[in-house]
Amino acid sequence: MLNNSSNLYKAEWLDLVFKGRNKNYGAYLLRAESGNIQMKALWIASALFISSFVVPMIYQKLKPHEVVAIFDQGPVEIAPLPPPIDLPLKKEEEPAAAKAEAPKEKLKMVKIPSKVVVVEHTTAEPPMLKDLDNAIVGPVTQEGKETNLQSLPITGDGNGAVGTGTGNGTTVDNTIYNSSGVEVYPEFDGGMKAWAKFIQRNLRYPYQAQEKGVQGKVLISFVVERDGSVSNVTVVNGIGAGCDEEAARVIAKSPKWKPGRQNDQAVRVRYTIPIGFAMPQ
Repeated sequence: MLNNSSNLYKAEWLDLVFKGRNKNYGAYLLRAESGNIQMKALWIASALFISSFVVPMIYQKLKPHEVVAIFDQGPVEIAPLPPPIDLPLKKEEEPAAAKAEAPKEKLKMVKIPSKVVVVEHTTAEPPMLKDLDNAIVGPVTQEGKETNLQSLPITGDGNGAVGTGTGNGTTVDNTIYNSSGVEVYPEFDGGMKAWAKFIQRNLRYPYQAQEKGVQGKVLISFVVERDGSVSNVTVVNGIGAGCDEEAARVIAKSPKWKPGRQNDQAVRVRYTIPIGFAMPQ
Protein backbone atom coordinates (compact mmCIF):
# COMPACT_ATOMS: atom_id res chain seq x y z
CA MET A 1 0.00 0.00 0.00
CA LEU A 2 0.91 3.62 -0.51
CA ASN A 3 1.88 5.77 2.48
CA ASN A 4 -0.92 8.12 3.58
CA SER A 5 1.61 10.93 4.15
CA SER A 6 2.74 10.83 0.52
CA ASN A 7 1.78 13.58 -1.92
CA LEU A 8 -1.69 13.00 -3.34
CA TYR A 9 -0.68 14.75 -6.56
CA LYS A 10 2.12 12.26 -7.34
CA ALA A 11 1.82 10.08 -10.38
CA GLU A 12 1.11 6.86 -8.42
CA TRP A 13 -1.82 8.42 -6.65
CA LEU A 14 -3.20 9.94 -9.85
CA ASP A 15 -2.84 6.57 -11.63
CA LEU A 16 -4.67 4.87 -8.78
CA VAL A 17 -7.49 7.44 -8.67
CA PHE A 18 -7.95 7.59 -12.44
CA LYS A 19 -7.40 3.84 -13.02
CA GLY A 20 -9.90 2.69 -15.56
CA ARG A 21 -11.10 6.28 -16.20
CA ASN A 22 -10.66 8.80 -18.97
CA LYS A 23 -7.35 10.48 -18.30
CA ASN A 24 -7.95 13.02 -21.03
CA TYR A 25 -10.54 14.63 -18.74
CA GLY A 26 -9.56 18.06 -17.38
CA ALA A 27 -9.35 17.03 -13.75
CA TYR A 28 -6.46 14.61 -14.43
CA LEU A 29 -4.48 17.22 -16.36
CA LEU A 30 -5.03 19.88 -13.68
CA ARG A 31 -3.82 17.55 -10.96
CA ALA A 32 -0.84 16.40 -13.00
CA GLU A 33 0.27 19.97 -13.87
CA SER A 34 -0.62 21.51 -10.46
CA GLY A 35 3.03 21.76 -9.41
CA ASN A 36 4.05 23.71 -12.50
CA ILE A 37 0.99 25.99 -12.22
CA GLN A 38 1.77 26.83 -8.60
CA MET A 39 5.40 27.64 -9.39
CA LYS A 40 4.40 29.93 -12.25
CA ALA A 41 1.92 31.75 -10.01
CA LEU A 42 4.56 32.18 -7.30
CA TRP A 43 7.10 33.62 -9.73
CA ILE A 44 4.56 36.04 -11.26
CA ALA A 45 3.38 37.29 -7.85
CA SER A 46 6.98 37.74 -6.67
CA ALA A 47 7.88 39.64 -9.82
CA LEU A 48 4.92 42.03 -9.44
CA PHE A 49 5.70 42.63 -5.79
CA ILE A 50 9.36 43.43 -6.46
CA SER A 51 8.45 45.61 -9.46
CA SER A 52 6.22 47.80 -7.29
CA PHE A 53 9.37 48.90 -5.42
CA VAL A 54 11.99 48.80 -8.14
CA VAL A 55 10.12 50.59 -10.96
CA PRO A 56 9.54 53.87 -9.01
CA MET A 57 13.23 53.96 -8.00
CA ILE A 58 14.34 53.51 -11.60
CA TYR A 59 11.91 56.19 -12.76
CA GLN A 60 13.23 58.71 -10.23
CA LYS A 61 16.83 58.08 -11.41
CA LEU A 62 15.98 58.34 -15.10
CA LYS A 63 13.68 61.39 -14.75
CA PRO A 64 15.48 64.62 -15.79
CA HIS A 65 15.70 67.24 -13.05
CA GLU A 66 14.50 70.79 -13.61
CA VAL A 67 17.29 73.30 -13.93
CA VAL A 68 16.57 76.64 -12.26
CA ALA A 69 18.66 79.47 -13.65
CA ILE A 70 19.68 82.07 -11.08
CA PHE A 71 20.82 85.40 -12.44
CA ASP A 72 22.80 87.71 -10.27
CA GLN A 73 21.55 91.17 -11.15
CA GLY A 74 23.37 92.95 -8.42
CA PRO A 75 21.86 95.56 -6.12
CA VAL A 76 18.75 97.33 -7.36
CA GLU A 77 18.80 101.10 -7.04
CA ILE A 78 15.46 102.82 -6.41
CA ALA A 79 15.20 106.37 -7.69
CA PRO A 80 13.97 108.89 -5.12
CA LEU A 81 10.38 110.04 -5.46
CA PRO A 82 9.77 113.58 -6.71
CA PRO A 83 8.67 116.13 -4.10
CA PRO A 84 4.88 116.44 -3.67
CA ILE A 85 3.18 119.15 -5.68
CA ASP A 86 0.67 121.33 -3.84
CA LEU A 87 -2.39 121.93 -5.98
CA PRO A 88 -4.86 124.72 -5.21
CA LEU A 89 -7.95 123.39 -3.52
CA LYS A 90 -11.18 123.77 -5.44
CA LYS A 91 -14.26 124.97 -3.68
CA GLU A 92 -16.79 122.22 -3.43
CA GLU A 93 -20.01 123.11 -5.11
CA GLU A 94 -23.03 122.82 -2.88
CA PRO A 95 -25.35 120.10 -4.15
CA ALA A 96 -28.57 121.40 -5.61
CA ALA A 97 -31.59 120.86 -3.45
CA ALA A 98 -33.36 117.71 -4.51
CA LYS A 99 -36.82 118.29 -5.76
CA ALA A 100 -39.29 116.95 -3.28
CA GLU A 101 -41.59 114.55 -4.97
CA ALA A 102 -45.14 114.67 -3.83
CA PRO A 103 -46.09 111.30 -2.37
CA LYS A 104 -48.49 109.41 -4.53
CA GLU A 105 -51.91 109.09 -3.04
CA LYS A 106 -52.71 105.51 -2.16
CA LEU A 107 -56.27 104.32 -2.07
CA LYS A 108 -57.37 101.91 0.60
CA MET A 109 -58.14 98.63 -1.12
CA VAL A 110 -59.28 95.20 0.04
CA LYS A 111 -58.36 92.19 -2.10
CA ILE A 112 -61.38 90.03 -2.87
CA PRO A 113 -61.16 86.96 -5.22
CA SER A 114 -62.21 87.89 -8.79
CA LYS A 115 -62.94 91.50 -7.79
CA VAL A 116 -61.49 94.46 -5.96
CA VAL A 117 -64.02 96.95 -4.62
CA VAL A 118 -63.36 100.25 -2.89
CA VAL A 119 -66.39 101.65 -1.09
CA GLU A 120 -66.40 105.25 -0.03
CA HIS A 121 -68.96 107.10 2.00
CA THR A 122 -69.23 110.83 1.53
CA THR A 123 -71.38 112.97 3.79
CA ALA A 124 -71.57 116.71 3.37
CA GLU A 125 -70.91 118.81 6.45
CA PRO A 126 -74.13 120.09 8.10
CA PRO A 127 -74.83 123.82 7.62
CA MET A 128 -73.72 126.31 10.23
CA LEU A 129 -76.36 128.07 12.31
CA LYS A 130 -75.50 131.37 10.68
CA ASP A 131 -76.29 129.82 7.30
CA LEU A 132 -79.88 129.19 8.45
CA ASP A 133 -80.55 132.87 9.12
CA ASN A 134 -83.06 134.23 6.58
CA ALA A 135 -83.22 130.82 4.88
CA ILE A 136 -85.50 127.82 4.87
CA VAL A 137 -84.60 124.16 5.41
CA GLY A 138 -85.15 122.20 2.23
CA PRO A 139 -83.96 119.16 0.27
CA VAL A 140 -81.32 121.15 -1.66
CA THR A 141 -79.02 124.13 -1.12
CA GLN A 142 -79.67 126.98 -3.55
CA GLU A 143 -79.45 130.75 -3.82
CA GLY A 144 -82.69 132.78 -3.82
CA LYS A 145 -84.81 135.28 -2.04
CA GLU A 146 -84.13 135.52 1.68
CA THR A 147 -86.97 134.74 4.11
CA ASN A 148 -87.42 134.44 7.84
CA LEU A 149 -89.17 131.05 7.61
CA GLN A 150 -87.31 128.17 9.23
CA SER A 151 -88.91 125.31 7.36
CA LEU A 152 -90.96 124.51 4.31
CA PRO A 153 -94.68 125.02 4.93
CA ILE A 154 -96.35 121.63 5.29
CA THR A 155 -99.99 121.16 6.16
CA GLY A 156 -101.99 118.07 6.91
CA ASP A 157 -105.55 117.05 6.13
CA GLY A 158 -106.19 115.18 9.35
CA ASN A 159 -105.44 111.62 8.08
CA GLY A 160 -101.67 111.82 8.05
CA ALA A 161 -101.26 112.61 4.33
CA VAL A 162 -99.55 115.73 3.10
CA GLY A 163 -101.99 118.22 1.63
CA THR A 164 -103.83 121.42 2.29
CA GLY A 165 -106.31 120.12 4.87
CA THR A 166 -106.30 121.35 8.45
CA GLY A 167 -106.98 118.46 10.78
CA ASN A 168 -105.59 117.24 14.05
CA GLY A 169 -103.71 114.27 12.49
CA THR A 170 -99.91 114.01 12.36
CA THR A 171 -98.37 115.50 9.22
CA VAL A 172 -96.20 113.09 7.18
CA ASP A 173 -93.10 114.69 5.66
CA ASN A 174 -92.50 113.28 2.17
CA THR A 175 -89.61 115.63 1.51
CA ILE A 176 -86.43 113.92 0.36
CA TYR A 177 -83.61 115.45 2.42
CA ASN A 178 -79.93 115.46 1.64
CA SER A 179 -77.81 113.63 4.18
CA SER A 180 -76.48 116.97 5.41
CA GLY A 181 -79.94 118.41 6.03
CA VAL A 182 -81.24 116.06 8.70
CA GLU A 183 -80.73 115.99 12.43
CA VAL A 184 -80.05 112.24 12.58
CA TYR A 185 -78.34 110.56 9.63
CA PRO A 186 -79.56 107.20 8.32
CA GLU A 187 -77.31 104.37 9.45
CA PHE A 188 -76.74 100.92 8.05
CA ASP A 189 -77.17 98.16 10.61
CA GLY A 190 -73.66 97.60 11.96
CA GLY A 191 -72.21 100.91 10.76
CA MET A 192 -70.19 101.80 7.68
CA LYS A 193 -67.81 98.86 8.17
CA ALA A 194 -70.75 96.48 7.86
CA TRP A 195 -71.98 98.47 4.83
CA ALA A 196 -68.58 98.17 3.12
CA LYS A 197 -68.50 94.43 3.92
CA PHE A 198 -71.97 94.02 2.42
CA ILE A 199 -70.84 95.76 -0.80
CA GLN A 200 -67.64 93.72 -1.08
CA ARG A 201 -69.45 90.42 -0.41
CA ASN A 202 -72.15 90.99 -3.04
CA LEU A 203 -70.41 93.05 -5.71
CA ARG A 204 -68.95 91.19 -8.69
CA TYR A 205 -66.45 92.67 -11.11
CA PRO A 206 -68.12 92.32 -14.56
CA TYR A 207 -66.22 90.04 -16.90
CA GLN A 208 -66.58 92.54 -19.73
CA ALA A 209 -64.94 95.25 -17.61
CA GLN A 210 -62.07 92.93 -16.67
CA GLU A 211 -61.46 92.03 -20.32
CA LYS A 212 -61.36 95.70 -21.36
CA GLY A 213 -59.42 96.81 -18.27
CA VAL A 214 -62.17 99.27 -17.26
CA GLN A 215 -61.55 100.83 -13.85
CA GLY A 216 -62.96 103.79 -11.98
CA LYS A 217 -65.72 104.93 -9.67
CA VAL A 218 -69.47 104.63 -10.22
CA LEU A 219 -71.43 107.39 -8.47
CA ILE A 220 -74.70 105.93 -7.15
CA SER A 221 -77.63 107.89 -5.68
CA PHE A 222 -80.38 106.27 -3.62
CA VAL A 223 -83.04 107.19 -1.08
CA VAL A 224 -83.35 105.69 2.39
CA GLU A 225 -87.09 105.64 3.01
CA ARG A 226 -88.87 106.28 6.31
CA ASP A 227 -89.09 102.53 6.93
CA GLY A 228 -85.36 102.07 6.20
CA SER A 229 -85.77 100.47 2.78
CA VAL A 230 -83.73 101.62 -0.21
CA SER A 231 -85.43 103.10 -3.30
CA ASN A 232 -84.80 105.40 -6.28
CA VAL A 233 -81.42 103.85 -7.08
CA THR A 234 -79.91 105.81 -9.95
CA VAL A 235 -76.47 106.07 -11.56
CA VAL A 236 -75.24 109.66 -11.37
CA ASN A 237 -71.92 109.04 -13.09
CA GLY A 238 -70.86 105.69 -14.51
CA ILE A 239 -67.91 104.05 -16.25
CA GLY A 240 -69.79 101.53 -18.42
CA ALA A 241 -68.81 97.94 -19.29
CA GLY A 242 -71.45 96.57 -16.92
CA CYS A 243 -70.03 98.28 -13.80
CA ASP A 244 -72.95 100.76 -13.55
CA GLU A 245 -75.61 98.03 -13.61
CA GLU A 246 -73.66 95.89 -11.13
CA ALA A 247 -73.28 98.74 -8.64
CA ALA A 248 -77.00 99.64 -8.91
CA ARG A 249 -77.98 95.97 -8.48
CA VAL A 250 -76.07 95.60 -5.22
CA ILE A 251 -77.40 98.88 -3.77
CA ALA A 252 -80.99 97.90 -4.66
CA LYS A 253 -80.71 94.61 -2.69
CA SER A 254 -79.47 96.38 0.43
CA PRO A 255 -81.14 95.39 3.72
CA LYS A 256 -83.10 98.03 5.62
CA TRP A 257 -81.28 100.93 7.22
CA LYS A 258 -82.06 102.85 10.36
CA PRO A 259 -83.95 105.81 8.82
CA GLY A 260 -82.89 109.40 9.22
CA ARG A 261 -84.89 111.61 11.56
CA GLN A 262 -85.94 115.25 11.47
CA ASN A 263 -88.02 116.85 14.22
CA ASP A 264 -88.40 113.42 15.88
CA GLN A 265 -89.91 111.97 12.71
CA ALA A 266 -88.51 109.42 10.30
CA VAL A 267 -87.82 111.15 6.99
CA ARG A 268 -86.62 110.21 3.53
CA VAL A 269 -82.91 110.91 2.96
CA ARG A 270 -80.93 110.78 -0.27
CA TYR A 271 -77.44 109.32 -0.22
CA THR A 272 -74.82 109.59 -2.96
CA ILE A 273 -71.81 107.29 -2.68
CA PRO A 274 -69.00 106.27 -5.04
CA ILE A 275 -68.23 102.58 -5.58
CA GLY A 276 -64.78 101.92 -6.98
CA PHE A 277 -63.80 99.14 -9.38
CA ALA A 278 -60.04 98.49 -9.51
CA MET A 279 -58.09 95.71 -11.17
CA PRO A 280 -55.72 93.84 -8.84
CA GLN A 281 -52.08 94.82 -9.35
